[in-house]
Amino acid sequence: MTATEASQLTTVDSIHIHPASNRLRPLLTADLLVPAAAFLVLAPMYAALSVMGHRQLRTSGFDLGIFVQQVSSYAHLRAPTSDLLGTGYNTLGDHFSPVTALLAPVYRLFPSPETLLIAQAVLFAAAAIPLVRWAVREFGTVVGVVVAVAYGLSWGVQAALNFDFHEIAFAMPLLAMSLVALGHRRWHSALLWALPLVFVKEDMGLTVAVIGGLVAFWTAGRTRVLGLLTVAWGLGWVALAVKVIIPLLSSNDSYGQGSKMPPIGSGIADTAHGLVAGDSRAATAFLLLAVTAFAALRSPLLLVAVPTVAWRFLSDNSNFWKPIFHYNAILMVVVFAALIDAVARSRRHGQISERGQRTIFSAVAVFAVAALPFLPIARLATADGWHTDPQAIEAADIASSIPEGETIAASNNLVPQFVATHDVSVFPQRPTDTTTPDWIVVNRAVPAGWPTDEAGDEKAISMALASGYEVRSEIDGIEVLEKVS
Repeated sequence: MTATEASQLTTVDSIHIHPASNRLRPLLTADLLVPAAAFLVLAPMYAALSVMGHRQLRTSGFDLGIFVQQVSSYAHLRAPTSDLLGTGYNTLGDHFSPVTALLAPVYRLFPSPETLLIAQAVLFAAAAIPLVRWAVREFGTVVGVVVAVAYGLSWGVQAALNFDFHEIAFAMPLLAMSLVALGHRRWHSALLWALPLVFVKEDMGLTVAVIGGLVAFWTAGRTRVLGLLTVAWGLGWVALAVKVIIPLLSSNDSYGQGSKMPPIGSGIADTAHGLVAGDSRAATAFLLLAVTAFAALRSPLLLVAVPTVAWRFLSDNSNFWKPIFHYNAILMVVVFAALIDAVARSRRHGQISERGQRTIFSAVAVFAVAALPFLPIARLATADGWHTDPQAIEAADIASSIPEGETIAASNNLVPQFVATHDVSVFPQRPTDTTTPDWIVVNRAVPAGWPTDEAGDEKAISMALASGYEVRSEIDGIEVLEKVS
């Protein structure tokens, strides 16, 4: 072989080898590896927290039981109903959340409350992927890890995972993708990811409208028109849901959740007073901003949080004000997207130094780690966090002993243990429940506290015994009554 031939062969080899190396190299970049690692750590951790919570009787009929009945209806090609809300109650008459139908095929294969809890864990973890990838691309691997930890362990996310399953799980990755696209000025992508949010819950149309409004404000021409159409899409679905669909399918021809909203004037006055006086609204507002070291305030993306914060704080239902339950989960996506955007904007405009960036993200990391011992996921660091409650084991035995097709009324904290295998309502029965259950299962050792207190349970049991029920067993504090006449 001549030197010329050898040189040509080397050149040919390099042409074939170089593209292959280019195809392999992107698989090893930090903006792919860090988000993937975050998802692979968070998803099983979230699932463990929720599933073990279920096995420790931390779940309830309101709301996990309702969603199990809803998804089970879809899985069997029926209208989405829940006897927990009322006999034959169509759940779309309570909240407009048709997105849960997406879980029907999985639930048909794995009919268990844990299926919903694991699906929720995956969706919550999936929201971390675009946020972390954006952080890595903007600031590098270390900041990407900080965002992964801070979002992944944030109090709003943990509070939601600690409280049953909710439809807002589907909003988490959709909203994350939309906000990241906004941050990158990919206007069309931002709008496309936002559009399906209207099918998550009736109030999410307001969030869609804000995203559309931001795109319209920042752009011109055809893109501005698309932004305005998105505003109309979001507001149109809100109006259609609360004025037509929900009342049509409800039991009283109205939007029941609307009763929790006082007149706008008094709502604003009460909210202002509460924030100044330091009630739970003030605590929630502080925590929402503190989780990002208050840097999120510098980003217009924070406006996306306004509709959710507004309807909650204006409501006269104080449960909406608190930093607990599932109400703050989507706000975690918003504030962390706003954090990344705020620092990136400040850097582009020369308003922050490298040292300033490090200070902000260090404060974010310190807050996340310092709060950790006080949050639900800390249970997984203890042996008790992996212990199944004996009552859950006993409830499984009771469920297997009750014939298929027979109905059960159970304490709210026992409902999820039966809801996948039997038609279940809550005990004591609510006025909307017109059934006569074949069995009553009451948690005497750990009263659910709702729909009545312990005294109410006692009264309802006495009435059941007087109406033809007999006690069949009482094990581990769970009393079982059967209708015999």
